[in-house]
Amino acid sequence: MADELALGMSELTALLLTGDEVAESLCAVADAVVRMLPNHPMAGVTLIRGHGTIVGGSGAAHAMLIEETQRSEGYDPCLQAIGTAQQISVPDVAAEHRWGGYSNRMLAYGVKSIYAQPLSVDGEAVGALSLYSTEPKGFTDRIRRAADLTAEHLGVLLAVATDNARQAELTEQLRATLASRSTIDQALGILMAERRCDRDAAFEVLRGRSQQRNVRVAVLAVEIIQTVTGRAPAAPHFVEPIAPSRSERHS
Repeated sequence: MADELALGMSELTALLLTGDEVAESLCAVADAVVRMLPNHPMAGVTLIRGHGTIVGGSGAAHAMLIEETQRSEGYDPCLQAIGTAQQISVPDVAAEHRWGGYSNRMLAYGVKSIYAQPLSVDGEAVGALSLYSTEPKGFTDRIRRAADLTAEHLGVLLAVATDNARQAELTEQLRATLASRSTIDQALGILMAERRCDRDAAFEVLRGRSQQRNVRVAVLAVEIIQTVTGRAPAAPHFVEPIAPSRSERHS
C-alpha cells in the first residue's frame, strides 16, 4: 500500500500543479485516487467555487456525480462533509435515512457504502474527496487512513494551485495595466509634440476627445498612435513578478 500511495501522491502533485486549470483536472485526480487506494473504490472530487460546485469523478462515477449535482439540491454526504468540515461515513446505504431520496438513488447506481472526507485550504473546507463502494461496510480502517492521507495531500496541492492561479491572474492584470499606461503615454507624447504643450494640457485634450466620442482614453490613445505611426502601439517590456512563498506570506 505504501508504494501505491507514494506513486499516487506523486501523480496527484503533477496533475494539480502542472495543469492549466484545476477544475479540468478533477476527473484525472479521481482516477489517480482510485488507483492508489486499497480495493480501488470509485472516487469523486468536489470543489466549491464562487460560481458554483465543480465535480469530477473516476470512470463511470463521473456521470453518477454529475447527475447527483442536479438532483441532490445541496443535500448529500459530500456537501455535508464540506459544510461541517467533518468526515461523513455511510457504512450501509440501504440503512441510511438522511438526505431524502439520496440513498435510493445510490443503491440504483450499485453504491452500498460511502466515505466522504473534506478538503481543506488554510483551515477552510473548500471541497471533498468522496469514495463509493459496491459493498456494504466497504471502507475498512486501512482504507479510511489512506483516504485521509490522500485528502490531506489534496488540500495542500489545492492551496498551492489556488495560489498559482491567483498569481497568474494578478500578472495578467498588471500586464494589462502596464500596456494601457504605456499606450496613453505614447499618445500624450504625440499630442505634446503636435500642440507644443505640456503633459497636463495634452491629457486634457485626450480626455476631452474621449468624453466627446464616449470612447475610453486607452482606446483613443491607440487610434492616435496608429494614425501617426501607421502601426499598433509597441508592447511594453514586462518583468514577471516573483510570488512570495507560502511560508513567507504567513510569517
